[in-house]
Amino acid sequence: MNYILIRIISASLFLVSAYLWGDWKNWKKYYPTMCFFGMGDLIYIAVFNDKPLWDFPTNFLVSPLDELALVFTCFFPTTLLFLSHYPKKLFRQIVYNTMWIGIYMSIEIINIKLGTIKYYNGWNIWWSLLHNTIQFPLIALHHKNPILTWIIALAFLIVIMKTFNVEFIVNS
Repeated sequence: MNYILIRIISASLFLVSAYLWGDWKNWKKYYPTMCFFGMGDLIYIAVFNDKPLWDFPTNFLVSPLDELALVFTCFFPTTLLFLSHYPKKLFRQIVYNTMWIGIYMSIEIINIKLGTIKYYNGWNIWWSLLHNTIQFPLIALHHKNPILTWIIALAFLIVIMKTFNVEFIVNS
Protein backbone atom coordinates (compact mmCIF):
# COMPACT_ATOMS: atom_id res chain seq x y z
CA MET A 1 0.00 0.00 0.00
CA ASN A 2 2.84 2.42 0.82
CA TYR A 3 4.26 1.97 -2.66
CA ILE A 4 1.02 2.77 -4.45
CA LEU A 5 0.32 5.76 -2.21
CA ILE A 6 3.79 7.30 -2.53
CA ARG A 7 3.78 6.80 -6.31
CA ILE A 8 0.33 8.37 -6.66
CA ILE A 9 1.31 11.33 -4.45
CA SER A 10 4.63 11.85 -6.29
CA ALA A 11 3.04 11.56 -9.72
CA SER A 12 0.20 13.89 -8.75
CA LEU A 13 2.60 16.51 -7.37
CA PHE A 14 4.77 16.42 -10.50
CA LEU A 15 1.82 16.47 -12.90
CA VAL A 16 -0.02 19.26 -11.09
CA SER A 17 3.19 21.30 -10.72
CA ALA A 18 3.98 20.87 -14.41
CA TYR A 19 0.42 21.83 -15.31
CA LEU A 20 0.53 24.97 -13.16
CA TRP A 21 4.09 26.17 -13.71
CA GLY A 22 5.40 24.42 -16.81
CA ASP A 23 5.97 26.30 -20.05
CA TRP A 24 3.35 24.38 -22.03
CA LYS A 25 3.36 26.94 -24.81
CA ASN A 26 6.92 25.82 -25.67
CA TRP A 27 6.72 22.15 -24.67
CA LYS A 28 8.04 21.03 -28.07
CA LYS A 29 11.37 22.72 -27.47
CA TYR A 30 11.76 20.69 -24.23
CA TYR A 31 10.53 17.41 -25.70
CA PRO A 32 13.95 16.07 -26.85
CA THR A 33 15.32 16.56 -23.34
CA MET A 34 12.22 14.96 -21.83
CA CYS A 35 12.98 11.93 -24.00
CA PHE A 36 16.64 12.03 -22.94
CA PHE A 37 15.63 11.87 -19.27
CA GLY A 38 13.14 9.07 -19.91
CA MET A 39 15.67 7.18 -22.03
CA GLY A 40 18.11 7.34 -19.12
CA ASP A 41 15.69 5.32 -17.00
CA LEU A 42 15.07 2.82 -19.78
CA ILE A 43 18.83 2.43 -20.33
CA TYR A 44 19.25 1.77 -16.61
CA ILE A 45 16.55 -0.94 -16.78
CA ALA A 46 18.22 -2.59 -19.79
CA VAL A 47 21.85 -2.40 -18.63
CA PHE A 48 21.26 -3.27 -14.98
CA ASN A 49 18.47 -5.79 -15.54
CA ASP A 50 20.51 -8.70 -14.14
CA LYS A 51 22.24 -6.63 -11.45
CA PRO A 52 19.99 -3.79 -10.29
CA LEU A 53 21.35 -1.00 -8.12
CA TRP A 54 17.98 0.15 -6.83
CA ASP A 55 14.37 -0.83 -7.24
CA PHE A 56 10.94 0.37 -6.29
CA PRO A 57 9.29 -2.96 -5.45
CA THR A 58 6.03 -3.00 -7.32
CA ASN A 59 2.84 -4.36 -5.88
CA PHE A 60 0.54 -2.63 -8.32
CA LEU A 61 1.76 -2.47 -11.95
CA VAL A 62 4.06 -4.99 -13.60
CA SER A 63 7.62 -3.65 -13.68
CA PRO A 64 7.79 -2.46 -17.32
CA LEU A 65 4.49 -0.57 -17.01
CA ASP A 66 5.60 0.84 -13.68
CA GLU A 67 8.79 2.21 -15.29
CA LEU A 68 6.82 3.77 -18.14
CA ALA A 69 4.42 5.34 -15.64
CA LEU A 70 7.44 6.79 -13.80
CA VAL A 71 8.84 8.24 -17.03
CA PHE A 72 5.53 9.85 -18.07
CA THR A 73 4.31 11.03 -14.66
CA CYS A 74 7.57 12.07 -12.98
CA PHE A 75 10.48 12.41 -15.39
CA PHE A 76 8.67 14.21 -18.23
CA PRO A 77 7.00 16.72 -15.87
CA THR A 78 10.31 17.21 -14.01
CA THR A 79 12.05 18.08 -17.27
CA LEU A 80 9.33 20.51 -18.33
CA LEU A 81 9.37 22.26 -14.95
CA PHE A 82 13.15 22.23 -14.64
CA LEU A 83 13.83 23.70 -18.08
CA SER A 84 10.88 26.12 -18.02
CA HIS A 85 12.52 28.14 -15.27
CA TYR A 86 16.21 27.44 -15.83
CA PRO A 87 18.17 30.62 -15.00
CA LYS A 88 20.73 32.25 -17.28
CA LYS A 89 23.36 33.29 -14.72
CA LEU A 90 25.83 30.70 -13.44
CA PHE A 91 25.33 31.35 -9.70
CA ARG A 92 21.57 31.05 -10.07
CA GLN A 93 22.02 27.87 -12.13
CA ILE A 94 24.05 26.36 -9.29
CA VAL A 95 21.38 27.31 -6.75
CA TYR A 96 18.60 26.05 -9.06
CA ASN A 97 20.33 22.71 -9.70
CA THR A 98 20.94 22.36 -5.96
CA MET A 99 17.25 22.98 -5.29
CA TRP A 100 16.24 20.22 -7.72
CA ILE A 101 18.85 17.84 -6.34
CA GLY A 102 17.36 18.57 -2.90
CA ILE A 103 13.84 17.84 -4.15
CA TYR A 104 14.88 14.49 -5.62
CA MET A 105 16.93 13.57 -2.56
CA SER A 106 14.01 14.45 -0.28
CA ILE A 107 11.74 12.18 -2.29
CA GLU A 108 14.32 9.40 -2.06
CA ILE A 109 14.67 9.83 1.72
CA ILE A 110 10.88 9.61 2.07
CA ASN A 111 10.96 6.43 -0.04
CA ILE A 112 13.70 5.00 2.20
CA LYS A 113 11.71 5.79 5.36
CA LEU A 114 8.57 4.20 3.88
CA GLY A 115 10.47 1.17 2.58
CA THR A 116 9.37 1.84 -0.99
CA ILE A 117 12.89 1.81 -2.41
CA LYS A 118 15.46 -0.94 -2.08
CA TYR A 119 19.20 -0.68 -2.76
CA TYR A 120 21.30 -3.54 -4.11
CA ASN A 121 24.86 -4.41 -5.04
CA GLY A 122 26.51 -1.61 -3.08
CA TRP A 123 24.30 1.29 -4.16
CA ASN A 124 23.27 3.67 -1.37
CA ILE A 125 21.94 7.17 -0.73
CA TRP A 126 25.37 8.72 -1.42
CA TRP A 127 25.46 7.17 -4.89
CA SER A 128 21.99 8.60 -5.47
CA LEU A 129 23.27 12.02 -4.43
CA LEU A 130 26.12 11.74 -6.93
CA HIS A 131 23.70 10.55 -9.62
CA ASN A 132 21.32 13.48 -9.03
CA THR A 133 24.22 15.93 -8.88
CA ILE A 134 25.23 14.81 -12.36
CA GLN A 135 21.70 14.29 -13.69
CA PHE A 136 20.33 17.83 -13.34
CA PRO A 137 23.25 19.66 -14.98
CA LEU A 138 23.09 17.06 -17.77
CA ILE A 139 19.41 17.80 -18.32
CA ALA A 140 20.26 21.49 -18.69
CA LEU A 141 23.23 20.73 -20.94
CA HIS A 142 21.17 18.38 -23.11
CA HIS A 143 18.76 21.21 -23.84
CA LYS A 144 21.70 23.21 -25.27
CA ASN A 145 24.07 20.51 -26.55
CA PRO A 146 22.56 17.02 -26.92
CA ILE A 147 25.60 15.34 -28.53
CA LEU A 148 28.00 16.41 -25.78
CA THR A 149 25.45 15.37 -23.16
CA TRP A 150 25.09 11.88 -24.62
CA ILE A 151 28.89 11.48 -24.62
CA ILE A 152 29.10 12.53 -20.96
CA ALA A 153 26.11 10.35 -20.00
CA LEU A 154 27.59 7.30 -21.73
CA ALA A 155 30.95 7.90 -20.04
CA PHE A 156 29.14 8.08 -16.67
CA LEU A 157 27.28 4.87 -17.53
CA ILE A 158 30.58 3.10 -18.25
CA VAL A 159 32.07 4.33 -14.97
CA ILE A 160 29.02 3.10 -13.02
CA MET A 161 29.11 -0.25 -14.84
CA LYS A 162 32.81 -0.66 -13.99
CA THR A 163 32.32 0.50 -10.39
CA PHE A 164 29.49 -1.95 -9.77
CA ASN A 165 31.02 -4.82 -11.77
CA VAL A 166 28.38 -5.00 -14.47
CA GLU A 167 29.62 -7.06 -17.41
CA PHE A 168 30.19 -5.49 -20.81
CA ILE A 169 30.76 -8.77 -22.62
CA VAL A 170 29.11 -12.16 -22.22
CA ASN A 171 31.46 -14.59 -20.49
CA SER A 172 31.34 -18.08 -21.95
